[in-house]
Amino acid sequence: MDMSPAPPAKSLVLHSAARHYDLLAWLLTMGREKALRERLVDLARVAPGEVVLDVGCGTGSLAIAAKRRVGRDGSVHGIDASPEMIAQARSKSVDTGIDIVWEVGRAEALPYPDGSVDVVLSTLMMHHLPRAVREAFGAEIRRVLKHGGRALVVDFEPPAKKRGGLISRIHRHGHVPAAEIVDTLRRAELAVIEIGSVGVSDLHFALVGRSQPDVDGAPPVAYRAMPALPRPRWMLATAVLAVALAVHAVLLLRLPSRALAVGSVAASVVVVLIVAHAGAVGGIHALLGKHRAKRH
Repeated sequence: MDMSPAPPAKSLVLHSAARHYDLLAWLLTMGREKALRERLVDLARVAPGEVVLDVGCGTGSLAIAAKRRVGRDGSVHGIDASPEMIAQARSKSVDTGIDIVWEVGRAEALPYPDGSVDVVLSTLMMHHLPRAVREAFGAEIRRVLKHGGRALVVDFEPPAKKRGGLISRIHRHGHVPAAEIVDTLRRAELAVIEIGSVGVSDLHFALVGRSQPDVDGAPPVAYRAMPALPRPRWMLATAVLAVALAVHAVLLLRLPSRALAVGSVAASVVVVLIVAHAGAVGGIHALLGKHRAKRH
């Protein structure tokens, strides 16, 4: 493996966002970022014992999810052009006790031997790359993949009528049409296995493999639309809490003094009960999850 320092990247590199990247991801996915990572690992068909490379790994959350999937017999490598992102990823993996190899490097010059990787992951990274770099990255994916290996590329599909989901509206770096990503990967002689919607905002995926490439006249690849991720359970409690606080505010502004006191106390009791109930439900759910994990 080439461990020489990576030359300057030719694409957009996120440096200042590293410290707050995880919080932003949590907010934009409304607390569903863990479920999203598990879905991506499923779409990539990551299996125990495999070697996985996460290109543009950011702060490492997806790589950590992949490592949990490949287990002790597998290995995961994360590479990013931002030293700050890699520093955050390395710190996170140390805190969780998960062994992952992190490196600073470029998508168009991957420091890995030919045919050394089972799965390549690339999420929300293609739109940062100029067209020529995307072409070079496609060729690098094919080079490092083992025969029969797979690559999952996820990015924003340009929204219809210049509208889109919350993530794509806030994430203004750009979009790459799914058809353009597929064409880039096909030109790299990668065979398209599956394409479709991730089920979150305007995210689309393309799963390709290092096998016999698609040829002209091949049947169109089936489109698979994943179901939307379920809304987090705390959203209902938050909505009820907001209504209770609004009622409380109305009581404070409009009722006479005695009624105001009674109403304020009642509203406060309701708020406390809602918060306590939400906390109890969350705690029970966490304990049940730990119990199920121990049994398996």
